[in-house]
Amino acid sequence: MFDIAKDPKVWERIRNDDAFARHRKELTEAYAKYFAVKPRCATAWEVLDFPNVGGGSDHFRQLQTVALLALIYPDNEEYYKSLVEVVWEICNEYTWAPLGHYNDYYNRTPQDFDPGLIDIFAASLAFSMAEIKSLFKDRFPKLLNDRISYEIRRHTIEPYVNRKFFWENHGNNWTAVCTGAVGGVLMYEDPEEFKKQLPRLQKSMECYLDSYDDDGMCVEGTAYWGFGFGFFAVYAMLLREFSQGEYDWLANKKVKSISQFIQKMHLQPNVLAMFSDVNAREGYWVGLPHMLKTVYGDAIEKLPLDQATIIAYCHWAFAVRSTVYYNPEYTTDKLENATYYADVSNYFTKRTDNYGLAFKGGNQWESHNHQDVGSFILARDNRQIFCDFGYIGPGNWPGYQSNRRNEYFQPSSFSHSLPYFDGKGQGGDDQNKARAVYNEETGWVYMDFTLGYSKIVHPKLQKAERSFKPMDDKIEMYDKFTFSDKTVITERFVTTIKPVIDGTTATMDDVRLSTTSDVTLNVVEQPYVDQLPDENGNYNKICYLLDYTLNGDTTEFYATIDFLN
Repeated sequence: MFDIAKDPKVWERIRNDDAFARHRKELTEAYAKYFAVKPRCATAWEVLDFPNVGGGSDHFRQLQTVALLALIYPDNEEYYKSLVEVVWEICNEYTWAPLGHYNDYYNRTPQDFDPGLIDIFAASLAFSMAEIKSLFKDRFPKLLNDRISYEIRRHTIEPYVNRKFFWENHGNNWTAVCTGAVGGVLMYEDPEEFKKQLPRLQKSMECYLDSYDDDGMCVEGTAYWGFGFGFFAVYAMLLREFSQGEYDWLANKKVKSISQFIQKMHLQPNVLAMFSDVNAREGYWVGLPHMLKTVYGDAIEKLPLDQATIIAYCHWAFAVRSTVYYNPEYTTDKLENATYYADVSNYFTKRTDNYGLAFKGGNQWESHNHQDVGSFILARDNRQIFCDFGYIGPGNWPGYQSNRRNEYFQPSSFSHSLPYFDGKGQGGDDQNKARAVYNEETGWVYMDFTLGYSKIVHPKLQKAERSFKPMDDKIEMYDKFTFSDKTVITERFVTTIKPVIDGTTATMDDVRLSTTSDVTLNVVEQPYVDQLPDENGNYNKICYLLDYTLNGDTTEFYATIDFLN
């Protein structure tokens, strides 16, 4: 299987072609960084103090980096010896699952040793070891090949065959990552057992696909599309090859729609729509759309490399495919103008020469959700103007993955460009979806987003409606509210650009927000923890909250966003 990676001519081209200069540079820099200290497994005291060891990210990065270098430069003994060392140390690991996941997902302490605990990292690492062994089996000593197989069986195959795991029908990225990785392990290591387990694996993948609507939008966000659907696509490609086309997920219409998701989330070359728990560092791994383009052709658009990772992702499955499937002809310096409307998931995105706009509905029961029903993102000059910050920046955030998450700024509605009423934001208790309706003739996009607000917290709210008319040179916005009693209505816009204020008009560089409604504007400086440091390494930053409070009995808000240059 994975015949493309077994072709010496592929690696010869990667070794010599200028188109792969970025790959080679990133790999050699990563090698210098991650092998400054020799590979080692966790010590007894490290494990007994139960830090987040096991399945460690350094081992992931060491493994993918040196395995790729050893494939590109097969005559380099240093790379080969370093690969053997890191593989052996991984075989010596106490567990392949990070110990933090023992408690988070299995309600156990690290002292409850369980080498067969399969989580997203343990599954991914097992797949990495199986595929690397397949590619190097003629070079590795027999003892090493046998040891890899033994550890894979102990950590992955036997537990999967003999147990059940929550992620098999979890319906988010965990289902796809764990199922895809375990399925790949079985295809490589035990083909007969794979055939026995295939119905179970396929059922889990059906569960994963059921989490998507037919329009293919990933409500978990772009990062989890790359992670979850990435492993789904890796599994699907291997399965198609393994079964000689008998089983072909890629022929599924919904799978094709999901494959187009990332192109719909590109607002500008360096800006993806950051709804939900998106990590600004991740972007997308370039091998995924390039691999999918070999299947779907022009249905997969050419994308810029600005927001792509090549080998920086810490999963072998992605790094190797971003190398062997990379095709410079599938990239572009400029995104085409486009309008996308997903009438089931209720997303709308538009790109023009002046800006990129994304507008979302849905509900707050989505995986990795934020309180963001009816929110929007505006991008211009290759950055966000009206922002969504995605995942919270580095730090200790207790309860972030629980029902306490919205106590923090980033996932709360107060960090999104949304109205709040009587000082209280969103927190919807309705599992129905806020519907976006796009009228192609008039150009207006309309949404009733009332259900984003809790009926308990906002008993007076009867209706909240939001409409956009995005044109080539400006955007018109119109909000309308209905209440059973007098309510203080405040429209919030979130930006990282310090605004210049003139009355009720706010100008952020060359973007001007103005209104004819009867309002009072208050600008609030809000500290937040960003995902990316500034030039001084500081993650603590300031954003600006433009709060327009409607005066008197006003219940309608009209705004225009103009582009000055």
